[in-house]
Amino acid sequence: MRTTIRGHNQKIWAIAWPMMLSSVSVPLLGLVDTALLGHLGSAQFLGAVAIGANIIGLMYWSFGFLRMGTTSLAARQHGAEMHLNEENGPSQAKDARSADGILFRALVLAAILGSSVCLTVPLLVDAVLLWMHSSAKVTPLAYEYIDIRRLSAPAVFMTFAISGWLIGTQRTRSALALVLTTNSVNIVLDIIFIKLLGLESAGAAWATLIAEFMGLMLGLYLVSHHSQAGKPSLWRGWLRLSHFQSMLSVNYHLLIRTVLLLFVFNFFTAQGSTMGDETLAANAILLQLILLTAFVLDGFSFAAEALCGEAYGGKQWITLAKIVKLCSYWSAGTALGFGIAYALFGEAIIALFSNVDSVIDIAQQYHWWMVGITVSGCAAYLMDGVCIGIGKTRAMHYSMWFATVIIFLPAWWLGRAWGNHGLWLAFAMFTLARGFTLAAYWQGLRIGGAPPLNNRVK
Repeated sequence: MRTTIRGHNQKIWAIAWPMMLSSVSVPLLGLVDTALLGHLGSAQFLGAVAIGANIIGLMYWSFGFLRMGTTSLAARQHGAEMHLNEENGPSQAKDARSADGILFRALVLAAILGSSVCLTVPLLVDAVLLWMHSSAKVTPLAYEYIDIRRLSAPAVFMTFAISGWLIGTQRTRSALALVLTTNSVNIVLDIIFIKLLGLESAGAAWATLIAEFMGLMLGLYLVSHHSQAGKPSLWRGWLRLSHFQSMLSVNYHLLIRTVLLLFVFNFFTAQGSTMGDETLAANAILLQLILLTAFVLDGFSFAAEALCGEAYGGKQWITLAKIVKLCSYWSAGTALGFGIAYALFGEAIIALFSNVDSVIDIAQQYHWWMVGITVSGCAAYLMDGVCIGIGKTRAMHYSMWFATVIIFLPAWWLGRAWGNHGLWLAFAMFTLARGFTLAAYWQGLRIGGAPPLNNRVK
């Protein structure tokens, strides 16, 4: 059946709006942490959470492939199953390649990796804090934050897998319920632990730890109603090592890509910390606002993951091209709207998140970088979603090497004389390079009018 442009837009928004709401709650959580800690009268607590959260982010989001890889495999399998059902009628068979089997293997892998990370973090944290150049006052606070947060690694990784499966099978309202519940609990506990109990940066860590385990409990409840992954009779067939091969192949490239991305974010934070605690805190505020936009735009990225994966799995090449085009329009328009808002009201927004005058003054000096990166970053976010959906994770991997090694690090080195402006310039060039290379790759796949992406789903 031929789908109209209006029909495609309806499908995009049916996935995008729940994921926008769920995604925006993530930076809002960071903004709440920033606002609560920024009003304690010292930049040290905010700096400790900025460093601690970045280190935990590096360790946790290095395993973000558990979400992205699961989405990629589940979306393509979902499309293939729909295509087969249209041709042969619905089937209740649940073989090892089924979306439910993908979910089960992702949960097993997540539990093993999460437990390993939880045990490994204490062996690495001293060296990482030294590399981050944290001050003598910030270091013990950051260490305490990390030591608490590491305990949630198994819960976080398993929730990654659950979220990826829900998105890939287009159950985005369940994914929305999962994220909103987790982050709402986190925000409430933040207020209790930081504001009422005075636990400062440690309170932010305990709030997040408790919320993450509650999120896992809800996630397991959701998938028990949407899948057969909880049936022990099916586990034996799903657990064969040969069935993990496609998952490991996809996830290898996503792992390296994510490590490089988080290296850049943590390198950026580390360089900001060498300029003083106030600059570190100011950069943290600006990054949180950039991330707010990125997470909103991720609604269209998630839509691209699910719908492109479905079209790819069902070999619907024309539909695939239309989805990418329409998602591009929506993403660019939304990014422009945020850019205009930050340009007009950026200074007032910054003042909401700290009452430390020196931090506000420094942040206002650099807020135009925030405006530029907000607008220019939309291509990178969307094309990540397209590549995840169609399983072209190798392109994401190589693009990130280019943006990091060829663009970001040389730009930072050459711009050191410009101080924090040079650091922000390097970050802006890195963001542009990510979007440009992946957009060029996508266009190259369609040269000559040939069907894009001839590889079959494996």
